[in-house]
Amino acid sequence: MPIVVDKERKRAEILEAAMLVFASKGFHRAKMEEVAAAAQIGKGTIYEYFTSKPQMLQALHGHMLGKLKDYYSEKLKGIEEPPEILSHFLAAALASFREWEPFFYVFCDVWAEAGRAEQQNLLRMQLRESYQSSIDDLTRVVEAGVAGGFFRCEQPRLAAEYILACVDGLALHWLYDQEAFDLAEMTESLTRTVLRSLS
Repeated sequence: MPIVVDKERKRAEILEAAMLVFASKGFHRAKMEEVAAAAQIGKGTIYEYFTSKPQMLQALHGHMLGKLKDYYSEKLKGIEEPPEILSHFLAAALASFREWEPFFYVFCDVWAEAGRAEQQNLLRMQLRESYQSSIDDLTRVVEAGVAGGFFRCEQPRLAAEYILACVDGLALHWLYDQEAFDLAEMTESLTRTVLRSLS
């Protein structure tokens, strides 16, 4: 009886292995055979799923964004008041630095590769779409806060951009120097600052 391979599951396992290899070695230094070894498959099997390492990076970015979206959905489930949504979002975002550390290292490679000519059409588009989706979500939260009398804000989208930029900046700072600040203290400080700026 032939062995039936769950292609979607195998693809996800390869991407999870790629994330760990890319995070530890960097995208450019990582080799496809190292990803294959981490996924416990032959090197040739990888090419049944991905035509190249850049294509694998793009797929990995999309895969992890989907998982990160599920992570935020779970953290924000059942929360309805805009100030609480923002507080829980910021807490989840900063907690993700540690919980999702390998992904953030890979994300640095995604940012870098998106600026290179051979990748910008693919990764830039993917980055733009993911950022626009996040900014749209945050904008709706701020607008709901204004409508409900919780916030006073003339430019909700600009506020959403600011919040996301703060999170990205802190993620980069923490990745390069994890002794720079305490995540719990920074979460409290950032939440206070954001809510005060909107009130």
